[in-house]
Formats: sequence, structure tokens, C-alpha cells
Amino acid sequence: MLLRRIFDPALAQTSYLVGCDETREAIVIDPACDIDRYVAVAAQSGHRIVAVAETHVHADFVSGIEGFVTHHPVAAYLSAEGPEPAWLAAASLASGARILRIQAGDRFTVGKLEFAARHTPGHTRESLSFELAAPHGRAHLLFSGDFLFAGDVGRPDLGAFATEGLSLRDAIDAMRASIASLDDLPAETQVLPGHGAGSSCGTNICNMPATTIGIERVINRAMRAHAENGDFAGAVMEGTTPPPPYFARVKRLNEEGGRALSSPPVVRELTSDEFAARCEDPRFTVIDTRPWNDYLDARLPYSISAPFERSFGPTVANYLDEEDRVVIIAPAKMVPEIARVLLRVGAAPEAIEGFIEAATVARLATGSFATAGVDDISPVRVHEFVDAGAATVVDVRTCREFAEGHLPGALHIPFTHLRARAAEIARDKPVVCYCRSGNRSARAAAFLERHGYSAFNMRGGYWPYAGRGYAVTR
Repeated sequence: MLLRRIFDPALAQTSYLVGCDETREAIVIDPACDIDRYVAVAAQSGHRIVAVAETHVHADFVSGIEGFVTHHPVAAYLSAEGPEPAWLAAASLASGARILRIQAGDRFTVGKLEFAARHTPGHTRESLSFELAAPHGRAHLLFSGDFLFAGDVGRPDLGAFATEGLSLRDAIDAMRASIASLDDLPAETQVLPGHGAGSSCGTNICNMPATTIGIERVINRAMRAHAENGDFAGAVMEGTTPPPPYFARVKRLNEEGGRALSSPPVVRELTSDEFAARCEDPRFTVIDTRPWNDYLDARLPYSISAPFERSFGPTVANYLDEEDRVVIIAPAKMVPEIARVLLRVGAAPEAIEGFIEAATVARLATGSFATAGVDDISPVRVHEFVDAGAATVVDVRTCREFAEGHLPGALHIPFTHLRARAAEIARDKPVVCYCRSGNRSARAAAFLERHGYSAFNMRGGYWPYAGRGYAVTR
């Protein structure tokens, strides 16, 4: 049997390619929208993808199910434990493709491999997990999607947030029932989750690519709370933060469709004149992947500072509007992968206008083409502002960081929520942004400057301020 874990570090998301070595047929579980990479991996192993399956309607990445059934003769297995996604009614299927909606207890085969569906709601109403009786006496496999992670479970509040008529209490109760339904599984059952550490679909996911039912019965706080008849709601809700704003947009895309991609678009290199024109057009957002100091030296109008690192996808997704067209500053060799991540978090293929190399931008950024950098301000000066009530102070850290201590009167808007909540910030005073070290807050201040605020970044972050003995609120 072929079992290939295909991990996306930008979103801490995992898809699985599972193949039968006798028939050379394979299935992809929870594919993202750039489906050509799964086809390539299967071909390298001498397998042919004949089926795809989805554990639930995703909110953190754009699904590849529609792309597969539009361009490949596959069987697609989708949950029938919730409403039918709107895109199915108008789906344009490839010759030989078919869509099958399945429920708890239903079985399907791929080659000689037999999968069984378990209904495991809680994170979402329609959530399924797929159990596979592995051949040759090996332990069963459970593809758990966003229901069960290593050390954690899928957040019930996300399902309640996105599902009409579902209360948080309903979602928590459903999650507890789903945990209870695993009591029949042997301890050696291998659990293959849909996310790893760093995903916003959980609150405390362990940095383990896989786990077992036995391990989870020991380390997973939700499973332990169920087994010990403890505070289950507290166990699954501890440490939750507001869902990233882009989740609602991606969830709607996956319900309504419109991303039937066969492969990502080829992103062309822009000429200097083309780039300059787009930089001064508010319909375009420049995604600047250069280091922060380079960004400050030549910060362009309508730009977002987003170095291509682990947080790139969610950062960009939370700062883009649906109508935004995108220009990228990045080395040519990085652009194809950047485009893939943009597609996964909801950017339309036609919205990715083009790219330009950083060296070219450095030569262009003179005169009116560049803007001033964001000004740092010392903790001493911030304290003077706070005492005089002369500035609006914005804390862009996480909820947990904010609860541990913050500047008096600070408005709390986590960095990833700033675009969605910027209207809450008054324009009648200067704005001072701060975080733990000055990194997130510098980008927040740059974003606010771009939108007409007079914004400053508190140098060094929260601890230099609190360390001076200035009053803070806890």
C-alpha cells in the first residue's frame, strides 16, 4: 500500500495520497485546489488517482474536489451528513467523473483497499473520518480530518460560527459524542490528522505528523476529559481565539464553488512601467516579500509586507479583500510556490497580475514612487502619550498575550484581524501599535499608514514598556 503524507507548511495542512499496489489505483483525501501536485506525486509512484474524498467543508484552504471532478475521471466522496454544497448543482463533470454523497457506515473501495465512513461532528456538522483496514495485518488507519489532531480536537466554535442553527453548546456536545464513538477502536489504530501544529483549526496541536488512539487517550485533554467525566467544554475551548477573518470567505468558496483548477496559472514578470502603474492604482495590492528593513526603505502605496515564511498564507489572506488584484515582489524562483499559497487561501487565479524582482523595485523606488517608512516611537514617549490621552493605543497581540498584561486603555485588535476591524480605530489622534517585540506591530502600523492613519510603532514591544515600571492592566 502506498501512503504519502503531503504537507503544506504554509497552512500546517495535510492531504493524503493512498494507493493500492496491486491495482495501482489511488485516492487523495482532503486535496487543496492546486491539484496537479497530487497527480504528479501519484505518477512518480506509478499510481493513478481514481478517487478523491473530503472529510468536511474546509474553511482554512480552498478545496481541490471541484477541480478533480471537472478535469479528471474520478469518484468524489463527500459527506451527506450536512446540507448539499451549492456547487454540486451546477458542477461540470469530466467524462467518467461522479460525485457520491456518503453517510456514517457507508463503505467504498479503491483497488483492494476498503474505506468506511464514520460521522464525527463537532468541528463541523458534516464531518466524516475515514477508517481503513490496512492490509497484511497492520493496524487500522483513521483519516480524521479536522476532528482529531495529535493532542487536540477541532475547534467546536468554528463549526458553530459557520453553521446556521448550530449553537456552541450543540457543537461541543457533538464533539463529545464523536470522541465517545472512538471507544471501540483499538489503541494501536493510527490517526492521520488533517492539520499539524500551527493551524488555527485547533488550539494546542502537537508537532507530530501522526498519532495513535492509545497515545491520544493519554495526552489529549478532550479525550481525557471525556474518559474521566471532567470539564469537557473547558478542555476543548481553552485557549481559543477569534477565527481568522479569511475563514468565512474560504468556507463560502468551498460551499459555492468556482475554483475548478487543473493547475495554477503561470505568473508573468511585469515590466518596470507596468509595475509602477499598478503600484499607484488602488485596485491592486502589492504583496512585498522582501525583508522588513527593505520594505521600510521603499514602502510602496497599497502594499502589504509579507515575507514568504510560515505565516505568509494566513497573513496575506486576512489582509486581502475579495476584489483585490495582486502584484508580487519576489525572486522569480519563489513566485510559483507563492502563487500556489495565494490560491489555497482564496485568491482568484485571474487576480494574480504578475511579479517583479526586488532588485528592480530598489532601482525604481525614488521620488513620488516611494513613501516614508513607519516611525518607531520609544516606550517613554508612548507613556507620555498614554498619560496625556493623546494617542489611540492598539495592542495587536493574541488574546492570551493581551490577557497577561497590556497598556491601560489599549484597544485589542489581533494582527490578523486588523483589516477587518480597522474601522474601530478613531482617526482623531495618532495611533500607536505594539506587540511582543515590535514585529507584528510595525506591519500593523504600516497597514494603518497605508489607509490614512497617522501611525507609530512602539519600539521593542510590550516588555520594555512594562519593564520600566509603567502601569499596565491585567
